[in-house]
Amino acid sequence: MQIHHTGYAPDSVAVIGSGGKADGMLQKRLQRAGFRVQLLSLGELDKLRPGAMVVNAICLGGSEAMDRALETSRRLAAEDTGPLVHISSYRVFPGGTRKRYDEEDEPAPTTDQGEMWLACEEALRDRPGVTILRFGWLVDRSEQALLGRILKGILSGKSLQLDDSSSGSPVTLADLCRVVVAVVQQLASGAPESGVYHYGAADACTALEFGREVLERAQSFYDEDFGVALEPAPGAENRSAVLASEKLRDVFGIQQRSWRQGLTRQVELWLERLGGSQ
Repeated sequence: MQIHHTGYAPDSVAVIGSGGKADGMLQKRLQRAGFRVQLLSLGELDKLRPGAMVVNAICLGGSEAMDRALETSRRLAAEDTGPLVHISSYRVFPGGTRKRYDEEDEPAPTTDQGEMWLACEEALRDRPGVTILRFGWLVDRSEQALLGRILKGILSGKSLQLDDSSSGSPVTLADLCRVVVAVVQQLASGAPESGVYHYGAADACTALEFGREVLERAQSFYDEDFGVALEPAPGAENRSAVLASEKLRDVFGIQQRSWRQGLTRQVELWLERLGGSQ
């Protein structure tokens, strides 16, 4: 039997997931890149292959998975594995500023969820070979995320009020997976094995700006107007948290993409998922 050599070392990756949509996407993309992939939960960490690289993606399960995420991070800190890529969030920062947060800025979360994101990072901070990837706000992690909420509102014919005070760096799951797989490939090819890196869209926006683009894309699949109004939410507090991504580009050569890139296809897929396609 012919053995296929990818040149990766290690060539085995374990994705620690929460059972959500991101797990399968990461698994498939890593397999297409040539890795042998394990998809494990917190209760299956004893099945980790010796020396395998680990992608700790359990935090993507949302607030309901954060307790498990913290326990997983603590467990992984004591595991003898290869390089570890930990997926984190802009939520470790307080927000409310028009400046862009870079990797040198000190985390100072102001929400319970932000505290948990930071606790997961800190549990892994002293472990050798940890790469922390902080992403901007995920627009399509679940039906409760921004894209799903907007499209459900559009399909129900209800007008929506969206934040137009806070700017962010939106990221789709597809783009997150692209970045994670690119980092894994380079780590397995000899790139530096530790550090903190940020990634967000090349162009920041507010939830209202994002919603208006989504509405425009959704209209393109129908012959009639939805008759839905998108309006600024009154009294919205400025929680802007835009991430600077130059360090990731300079070290790994990963270019930012606009959040508009591929949005039409994302809208189409979510309309199908929500039962709204015709």
